[in-house]
Amino acid sequence: MRNIVLLLLFCITLLSAKVNEYKSDIHFADGIDINSNKVSLNNKKDSNNKIKTLTLSIEKTTLNKDYNTTITLKATYSDNTTKTPNNIEWLITPKDAIKIKGNTITALKDTNVTIQARVSNILSNKVKLNIYWEVNGYRLPPEPDPKINNSTLLGVDVNKNGVRDDVERWIYKTYHHPIERGIFMQSARAYQKVIVDPSRAKETMKYIIGAIHCQAYWSMGKLRMKKRKLNYSLGEFRDIELEIRPIQFNTLDRIIAYHRFNKNLSGGVYGDDSRPDEWKNMCQFDENGILKAEQ
Repeated sequence: MRNIVLLLLFCITLLSAKVNEYKSDIHFADGIDINSNKVSLNNKKDSNNKIKTLTLSIEKTTLNKDYNTTITLKATYSDNTTKTPNNIEWLITPKDAIKIKGNTITALKDTNVTIQARVSNILSNKVKLNIYWEVNGYRLPPEPDPKINNSTLLGVDVNKNGVRDDVERWIYKTYHHPIERGIFMQSARAYQKVIVDPSRAKETMKYIIGAIHCQAYWSMGKLRMKKRKLNYSLGEFRDIELEIRPIQFNTLDRIIAYHRFNKNLSGGVYGDDSRPDEWKNMCQFDENGILKAEQ
């Protein structure tokens, strides 16, 4: 009996040693730890397969504001395989110009953007994206540098339409109907003439009166909508000058010029003998609110 027990103990010990031997072989050969039932992602082969290069590309290099495009990042590894890496850090200048979610870029503001990717300590190539702002086929001028724009009386007007660029962009951000934008653009061009030469105030008034009559035409929209089935009304008469004045006359020199203009009008009565049915002809913009050349 004693011999049988000793034989059983010897067999159990031998079997246990074999199991441990198999466990050890499985762990090192396959990267699988059978004690935890988890696959090891940090085995020797994977740790040596490092990123060699990162290649960044975008579908479109020019993009309208608020539109999307596709961005692609590919990593080439030491074993010459290529795939999209994880844990991407985006380096964007300026930071607030775009938003990246997944592989989609959304343009947030019109400017020139530089994009680069980093994974661990590896940097990709740089790509450049030109974002513009276009509405109904009309491309707006870029945002001027405030320091340069406000250093002179007339400011910056790169598209030469008679409206200062910061004022034009403000109008398009603030007002959304083409007719409303057109009215404010025409008014802005008239008030820009105010500060060009305040001494010619009486001559300048014809442009302001034209803008006022154009506005009045659209302010009487309820009656015209019934008679002519028009699809837009500005609503009640609004003080366009009051709305636009803070942005139009936004520096001391411009305020002084505006006061000189008003002083040169002192004591006069200004208007014309046009009839309301003629006021539409005083509007200087098309159906998209884009200014026409002055006549």
